[in-house]
Amino acid sequence: MGALFLILAIMFNSAANALFKFASGLPEWDTQKIGLFGLSLLLGLVNTLLYIKALETIELSIAYSVLSAASIVVIVLISLVVFKEGMSVQKIAGLATICAGLLMMWKA
Repeated sequence: MGALFLILAIMFNSAANALFKFASGLPEWDTQKIGLFGLSLLLGLVNTLLYIKALETIELSIAYSVLSAASIVVIVLISLVVFKEGMSVQKIAGLATICAGLLMMWKA
Protein backbone atom coordinates (compact mmCIF):
# COMPACT_ATOMS: atom_id res chain seq x y z
CA MET A 1 0.00 0.00 0.00
CA GLY A 2 2.94 2.29 0.65
CA ALA A 3 3.94 2.07 -3.01
CA LEU A 4 0.50 3.32 -4.07
CA PHE A 5 0.77 6.30 -1.71
CA LEU A 6 4.25 7.04 -3.05
CA ILE A 7 3.10 6.89 -6.68
CA LEU A 8 0.21 9.23 -5.89
CA ALA A 9 2.59 11.59 -4.07
CA ILE A 10 4.79 11.67 -7.18
CA MET A 11 1.80 12.53 -9.37
CA PHE A 12 0.58 15.30 -7.05
CA ASN A 13 4.12 16.69 -6.71
CA SER A 14 4.54 16.77 -10.47
CA ALA A 15 1.12 18.36 -11.04
CA ALA A 16 1.86 21.05 -8.44
CA ASN A 17 5.15 21.92 -10.15
CA ALA A 18 3.50 22.02 -13.58
CA LEU A 19 0.87 24.44 -12.26
CA PHE A 20 3.60 26.59 -10.70
CA LYS A 21 5.26 26.76 -14.12
CA PHE A 22 1.97 27.61 -15.82
CA ALA A 23 1.25 30.33 -13.24
CA SER A 24 4.74 31.78 -13.69
CA GLY A 25 3.93 32.47 -17.35
CA LEU A 26 0.98 34.69 -16.51
CA PRO A 27 1.89 38.37 -16.64
CA GLU A 28 0.20 39.73 -13.53
CA TRP A 29 -0.88 38.60 -10.09
CA ASP A 30 -4.55 38.54 -11.00
CA THR A 31 -7.20 36.11 -9.79
CA GLN A 32 -6.15 33.45 -12.30
CA LYS A 33 -2.50 33.50 -11.21
CA ILE A 34 -3.41 33.58 -7.52
CA GLY A 35 -5.87 30.73 -8.08
CA LEU A 36 -3.26 28.59 -9.84
CA PHE A 37 -0.76 29.38 -7.10
CA GLY A 38 -3.29 28.36 -4.44
CA LEU A 39 -4.19 25.17 -6.30
CA SER A 40 -0.49 24.35 -6.61
CA LEU A 41 -0.05 24.77 -2.87
CA LEU A 42 -3.08 22.54 -2.24
CA LEU A 43 -1.65 19.83 -4.51
CA GLY A 44 1.65 20.18 -2.67
CA LEU A 45 -0.16 19.65 0.63
CA VAL A 46 -1.86 16.51 -0.70
CA ASN A 47 1.54 15.33 -1.99
CA THR A 48 3.00 15.77 1.50
CA LEU A 49 0.16 13.89 3.19
CA LEU A 50 0.46 11.00 0.72
CA TYR A 51 4.23 10.93 1.18
CA ILE A 52 3.82 10.71 4.96
CA LYS A 53 1.46 7.75 4.46
CA ALA A 54 4.04 6.10 2.18
CA LEU A 55 6.71 6.55 4.84
CA GLU A 56 4.68 4.39 7.22
CA THR A 57 5.77 1.30 5.25
CA ILE A 58 8.69 2.41 3.06
CA GLU A 59 12.16 3.30 4.35
CA LEU A 60 12.99 6.99 4.13
CA SER A 61 16.17 6.34 2.11
CA ILE A 62 14.11 4.54 -0.54
CA ALA A 63 10.98 6.69 -0.45
CA TYR A 64 12.77 10.03 -0.74
CA SER A 65 15.05 8.83 -3.53
CA VAL A 66 12.15 7.40 -5.51
CA LEU A 67 9.96 10.47 -4.92
CA SER A 68 12.71 12.81 -6.08
CA ALA A 69 13.86 10.81 -9.08
CA ALA A 70 10.43 9.81 -10.33
CA SER A 71 9.18 13.39 -9.94
CA ILE A 72 12.06 14.59 -12.14
CA VAL A 73 11.16 12.07 -14.84
CA VAL A 74 7.45 12.96 -14.76
CA ILE A 75 8.15 16.70 -14.72
CA VAL A 76 10.49 16.39 -17.71
CA LEU A 77 7.76 14.51 -19.60
CA ILE A 78 5.21 17.19 -18.67
CA SER A 79 7.62 19.92 -19.77
CA LEU A 80 8.04 18.22 -23.14
CA VAL A 81 4.34 17.63 -23.81
CA VAL A 82 2.64 20.60 -22.14
CA PHE A 83 5.26 23.35 -22.24
CA LYS A 84 6.97 22.23 -25.47
CA GLU A 85 10.41 22.43 -23.86
CA GLY A 86 13.30 20.95 -25.81
CA MET A 87 15.10 17.66 -25.31
CA SER A 88 18.85 17.34 -25.72
CA VAL A 89 21.22 14.40 -25.70
CA GLN A 90 22.34 15.47 -22.22
CA LYS A 91 18.76 15.45 -20.94
CA ILE A 92 18.16 12.00 -22.42
CA ALA A 93 21.37 10.69 -20.85
CA GLY A 94 20.43 12.26 -17.52
CA LEU A 95 16.95 10.74 -17.61
CA ALA A 96 18.37 7.33 -18.48
CA THR A 97 20.75 7.59 -15.54
CA ILE A 98 17.94 8.67 -13.21
CA CYS A 99 15.73 5.80 -14.41
CA ALA A 100 18.53 3.28 -13.85
CA GLY A 101 19.10 4.66 -10.36
CA LEU A 102 15.38 4.61 -9.69
CA LEU A 103 15.19 0.92 -10.55
CA MET A 104 18.17 0.12 -8.35
CA MET A 105 16.75 2.08 -5.40
CA TRP A 106 13.31 0.53 -5.73
CA LYS A 107 14.77 -2.98 -5.83
CA ALA A 108 17.04 -2.32 -2.81
